[in-house]
Amino acid sequence: MVQTGISLWGTRPKYSKWMLMKIVKNIEEYDNFSEILSDAANVFAGKVFIVENKKEYSYEQFNRLVNRCSRMLESDGVCKGDIISIVLKNSLDYLIIYFAALRMGCTINPFPFHLGSEEIKEKIDFIGSRAVYTHAQHADKLKQEGLDVQAIQSDGKMILENRIKNFSDDEYPSEDIDPDATAFMYYSSGTTGSPKIIEYSTRSEILAMASLLRSAFIEPGSCHLCVLPLGHTAAIRYSIWPCLLSGSKVVLYESFWKTRADLWNIVQEHKVTFFEIVPSILIAILNTSYENFNKYDISSLKFIGCGSAYLSKSLQDKFEEKFNIPLANMYGLSETGATHFDNPFEPDRQTGTIGKLIDIMDIRVFDEAGREVETGQSGEFAVKGPSLLKGYYENTAQYEQSFKNGYFLTGDLGYMDEKGIFYYADRKKDLIIKGGVNIVPSQIDETLLLHEYVQDAATIGKPDMFLGEVIKSYVVLKGGLAVGVKELKAHCREHLGDFKVPSEIEFVRELPKGPSGKVLRRKLREKEFTRV
Repeated sequence: MVQTGISLWGTRPKYSKWMLMKIVKNIEEYDNFSEILSDAANVFAGKVFIVENKKEYSYEQFNRLVNRCSRMLESDGVCKGDIISIVLKNSLDYLIIYFAALRMGCTINPFPFHLGSEEIKEKIDFIGSRAVYTHAQHADKLKQEGLDVQAIQSDGKMILENRIKNFSDDEYPSEDIDPDATAFMYYSSGTTGSPKIIEYSTRSEILAMASLLRSAFIEPGSCHLCVLPLGHTAAIRYSIWPCLLSGSKVVLYESFWKTRADLWNIVQEHKVTFFEIVPSILIAILNTSYENFNKYDISSLKFIGCGSAYLSKSLQDKFEEKFNIPLANMYGLSETGATHFDNPFEPDRQTGTIGKLIDIMDIRVFDEAGREVETGQSGEFAVKGPSLLKGYYENTAQYEQSFKNGYFLTGDLGYMDEKGIFYYADRKKDLIIKGGVNIVPSQIDETLLLHEYVQDAATIGKPDMFLGEVIKSYVVLKGGLAVGVKELKAHCREHLGDFKVPSEIEFVRELPKGPSGKVLRRKLREKEFTRV
């Protein structure tokens, strides 16, 4: 085990590719992220780690805030091994409590901020969280649901800062933490219609990050702009961890939509080297005029990553041609972490692919029968490697069913060419991806069917210029009854929260169904695509 405060990185790091490889090798010897943060605070003490609202926090300052917060959690009765749920907006507060929970040896359980309180309560009841820390907006609603929650964040108020200021910022004595124990539990709406809680170990995340750094994803001393929600894995995996592990800086914003108009000025001001987006954000950037784009010096920006949903070659090419910035396809699932990287610096790199396999991963392409297909033939991607999920919480059966021949089935279709470059073809399931967020249509169907006037319902993703997809529901009403679209949307909002309310509801006499009676969503999607 690496001892806290004794850095494997040395005391005077030189920012070079050689140094990065040395860092990566040493990172793999750590047992937990608390030790990594402590050593980073020692080695990179005065360097800026987080920038929020133009205020800078050094590695040492951030580590001290985490120490204070760890003691606050302890005073709240939190102990090693407890599950800590958080529902917060992107903020320094979020990262402080995230690292504090890890420092105490707790399991961190973030939820996407957009989820409705009913859904959050259902999951928290399911996993039995020891403590729930939220934004005031969620706290009020969750208290109405009967949960014991604490609001540590409120717009315009410094709740967490005031709570922790009287605690000591001396190094918090972390207990031994099993690197193979569950350290992270992320909510996923899944691809099968049954929402899941995905478990990851510390070791899996550390090995995944070391692999990503070896792939030339980041250089020491970089600067990442973070605009994706911290309640999902992408922001943590592609910005927070890589920056921490390489002595780099994170410029943190609540969301892209609050930076959209000022994007290139932010890149210039902070000399941003990278930021991760999703296709809906990419479309928004393309559809923003940026009349003064050429006046900005954005030469610091090495490339932009794009993941979470399908990135078409035409969209990728259009972006690169307009802005002259490499746009790299980042492929992976919540369950797997990054598996492929479309490295823009590879000499044989080409757009329209998901790139090559990351070095710790093994992949097979299976046909429907589970047989491996030949190079160039399409099939389902199936992966194996140390960065895979540890399991689905309290759902061993579903976890085991996700594997074939020892490989995790991604549900995505594609193929590999003779150069080892992979191409994504399509999603195997009916998942809707709105603004980079996975939404299961059957959950919306079931909610609509709760309405007494609804006889049948089917929901699909409808193409959208800004969000990639929006939610459209087809509804069959019971004979002789009538209800308005506005009322049905209000019904959905009550059960699902605003984000999952259908953007459009169309009343039909019947839904297209196959011989077995299963609704053919494909037919509904085809209908919508012909309208675009």
